[in-house]
Amino acid sequence: MTVTRYLIREILHSFFAVFAILVIIAVVVIFVELLAEMSTSVFSSLFIFQLVTLKIIGKLVVLLPAALYISILLALGRLYSDSEVIAMWAGGIGPNRINASVFRFLLVFALATAVVSLYLSPKAMATREAVWERAEAAAEFEGIMPGRFLEFKGGELVAYTESLSEDNRVMQNVFAKMTFGDSQNLLVARRARFSGSEEKTGRYIVLEDGYRYSGAPGSVDYTVYRFAKHSFRIDRERGETAISDVDAIPTRELLEKSHPYYSAQLQWRLSQPISLVLLGMLALPLARTLPRQGKYTKLAMGIAVYFLYGNAVGAMQTFVERGKVSTLIGIWPVHIVMALLVAALVYFEASGRTPRIWRKKVLRR
Repeated sequence: MTVTRYLIREILHSFFAVFAILVIIAVVVIFVELLAEMSTSVFSSLFIFQLVTLKIIGKLVVLLPAALYISILLALGRLYSDSEVIAMWAGGIGPNRINASVFRFLLVFALATAVVSLYLSPKAMATREAVWERAEAAAEFEGIMPGRFLEFKGGELVAYTESLSEDNRVMQNVFAKMTFGDSQNLLVARRARFSGSEEKTGRYIVLEDGYRYSGAPGSVDYTVYRFAKHSFRIDRERGETAISDVDAIPTRELLEKSHPYYSAQLQWRLSQPISLVLLGMLALPLARTLPRQGKYTKLAMGIAVYFLYGNAVGAMQTFVERGKVSTLIGIWPVHIVMALLVAALVYFEASGRTPRIWRKKVLRR
């Protein structure tokens, strides 16, 4: 039992280090992508922090299996190189017991990955889309400058202000044009200000002491209204917000959809815990090295296998999305082939037998 805890502790030490490195790399990549997405908009530091954090949470479903796979390769590679595994075998703790201990450890991580894949990741991505909309809206509000036209709600509203008050909260001598289908409304007001909050009641622009001209373009039939105060909503209503990214769709909604595109996404989410277990068990035979070999000899091979496996799953998912592969078959053939490969390698490793192709390489040395 003590040896088993020692083995798991070594894997966890490597896991935390590898996971931290992967998260740092992911943060840098996501931040660069965010800068490109922001284009000319300027987001506050709070919005940027929220967007990056939520994207990281959404990517945990990929980071967890990768970090655990690499950590097992590193930890066992060191134990093999230092002959500690040989000492375990001599003490009666054979490959089967080591494999069983790691397998139980992987099941715990697989359960956590299932929660992340099926619930936490889609929730984070959906929240990120909502935060992104709020950030864009806030950037529009903060971007108002005198003498410049500004669009809201995709061009439905165009506003112009001649000047701002000293505290930059009140717009002076405002012109605005609102478009609703074939109808246009022109508004001229002495003052205007923003009111409300998007989280509660929505954002409104309030015009004071002005006129409203309503009519159809090209027609001389216009209606003129004078108002002391006139307000209208300039952000999107809650019901208008649509999830555009399939990663943000809740799993229960994917279950209700029959289109291959959504079926492929559902299968990908369901397969993530399976992939974690398969990769973790694959790392056991891949980490095995000879005493004279370096600690990380098999690391390059392991990373190559990881990317090959990931690309195969991605390619099969694309085929399912496009209808080239039946949803009944789905992406499962890739996992079945991987499971057979893992079972064969673990069997050879546990029985002390070496696959012929590996035996030739060892004999040459």
